[in-house]
Amino acid sequence: MDTKVNSDVSSAVSTNASTHSDRLSDSRRLDALAMTDVMSPDTDEAHERCVRLASRILKAPVSLVSYVDSERQFFKAQCGLSGPFAEERGTPLTHSFCQYVVTSDQPLVVRDSREDPILSHNAAVEDLGVVAYLGVPVHAPSGEVLGSFCVIDTVPREWTAEDLAALEDLVAMLEAELTLRQGAHEREILLQEMSHRIKNLFSLVSSMVRLERRRWDTPRELADSIIARVDALSVAHDMIVPVVEATKTGDGERANFGELLSKVLAPHTSEARITLTGDATTIGPKAVTYVTLAVHELATNAAKYGALSVDDGRLDLRWLADDKNLVLDWLETGHVWTEAALGGGGFGSQLLKISIEGQLNGTLTTEVADDKFTHRMTLPLERLEF
Repeated sequence: MDTKVNSDVSSAVSTNASTHSDRLSDSRRLDALAMTDVMSPDTDEAHERCVRLASRILKAPVSLVSYVDSERQFFKAQCGLSGPFAEERGTPLTHSFCQYVVTSDQPLVVRDSREDPILSHNAAVEDLGVVAYLGVPVHAPSGEVLGSFCVIDTVPREWTAEDLAALEDLVAMLEAELTLRQGAHEREILLQEMSHRIKNLFSLVSSMVRLERRRWDTPRELADSIIARVDALSVAHDMIVPVVEATKTGDGERANFGELLSKVLAPHTSEARITLTGDATTIGPKAVTYVTLAVHELATNAAKYGALSVDDGRLDLRWLADDKNLVLDWLETGHVWTEAALGGGGFGSQLLKISIEGQLNGTLTTEVADDKFTHRMTLPLERLEF
């Protein structure tokens, strides 16, 4: 005999309006929506298959996967819905039960919405015929709630424990698909970075040879110095290899932030031209990936166009961790900067944006003056833990 699931609407929708709005507008959640790209209008067969299964298994006239931002809900897939909202593939939040699944991060079980003091005033009741509703949260690979997988009936309905379990199983399938896609996307970015890095190796080696030949008097001294630099460059380059596996499996080593910077910058170190000063901070394996990519890109630009491309150039890195963020100041002096040093819309700029903003939820600001070139990287500590 099927066990009924008690409708617990009050606990899911009783959050005050201010808190409810804050949760919908949470920057990490909105970033996760953007990174997973689930609100794009492209038809997605995995989502379509899941909603068809949901309607068939639960014998519900309507099923939806609804992703919710701060202003609207978007139907990534739908089955059984008709009318203008079906054609528009979404509604404003005035017509949304799914928003409460998002802000509560728990299933919403509604036998008859017309009897509920809050939901009865929602425009979805009249305009979409939403009387009975069963919704389960859909999470991003990083854990944020993206939306709701729901089934709807136009008449009152007692939802069973088996109904809820079936919907949760379908959500688990969908979340696994999102995780696989993110992993594939991250590996593609890493492969592009590998290609980008290999192209840069030729420029870096050429720059090293040009600088080193002005510093040494004998061929042996020159050769020894260049060999040491190329060996260091090889070590820094190899850091990306275990990153591919760590991204795929979720495993990997934590790293001391300062030691990580030292390894990445080792190919460019010459006497006292580079200084590193900062707090002892440990970061997680996936954060290591993206910090490595970002710092390597900045160092490459400095070696090709900036302070590390001239004898008198200096690079000073200083970082400080407070309760919320790690702030890294990257200061180059001793050189005159050109437009090339500022970067453009190429893959290097894209890589910095993906690494710092997309994956670490951080910011990168740049300032150029006559006598210095400064980057400030601000990284939330909670993102550096993963």
